[in-house]
Amino acid sequence: MRHSAPAKVNLGLRLLRRREDGYHEIETFFHTLRWGDELVLERARGVHLELREAPDNPLPGSTAGVPPGAGNLAWRAAEAVMAETGCPGVRIQLSKRVPPGTGLGGGSSDAAAVLKGLPTLYGIPLALERQHELALRLGADVPFFLVGGCALALGVGERLEPVEPAPGTPVVLAFPPAAVATAAAYRAANYSLTRPPEFPEYVKSHKGIRGIWSQVGLVNDLEAAVLPERPDIAALIEALRSTDATLVSMSGSGSAVFGLFEEPDRAEAAARTLTAAGITTVRTELG
Repeated sequence: MRHSAPAKVNLGLRLLRRREDGYHEIETFFHTLRWGDELVLERARGVHLELREAPDNPLPGSTAGVPPGAGNLAWRAAEAVMAETGCPGVRIQLSKRVPPGTGLGGGSSDAAAVLKGLPTLYGIPLALERQHELALRLGADVPFFLVGGCALALGVGERLEPVEPAPGTPVVLAFPPAAVATAAAYRAANYSLTRPPEFPEYVKSHKGIRGIWSQVGLVNDLEAAVLPERPDIAALIEALRSTDATLVSMSGSGSAVFGLFEEPDRAEAAARTLTAAGITTVRTELG
């Protein structure tokens, strides 16, 4: 069985407070993309992972940073489903297109694809509520990928509220050569104040995510922590802002930067301009 594992972008990200356990409570809007990894699941005994780099991976060689064995989230998801359902195992052929450390959620999406796909492979029902519980054990943003689209995420990213998505919106992704470590980005933010959430009010007063980003404007608090140490990412943001993009931001903790566009031809022109300047880009859409 073949499954897609779409990447995501964060449309705005606010740090609300730093918890005693070291994690930060946040609010953000997740939105899937029509671009990501691909998995093929086959019946087997035990867990087997064949990790491949897709020919069109934007950062060739980046798959070397993906855990090849039991540390991989897709592997761990398979073990969770096996323990839950009693199915004997799976062979996972994972074609990586989403580079690690780019804030696009590739590993989490891979895990969600296995959580959904493995029970189907064996014809074993596994309720979405139970899938969500297993997903949360794997990572805070894994539950989002079980449903995709667009969602307001609260807590550490695990509390989800569906938001009307904007599928088909043109997107240009821009990549620096080096990744960003998520934990390091949050440590650098070192946010100790407590702020009330704002995004739930945006959901009430605006129709869908398109209305929110076009009428409110959304920012990513982690940029203040990451950009002073990563002028290359700051340069990507400025390059995209010089185009016709309606929203430009770092996704999550980086390193990828994205721009949203009103028209496909404007996105194409922006991608050509950035590529001509030596910037690695991917042209896609919100999913």
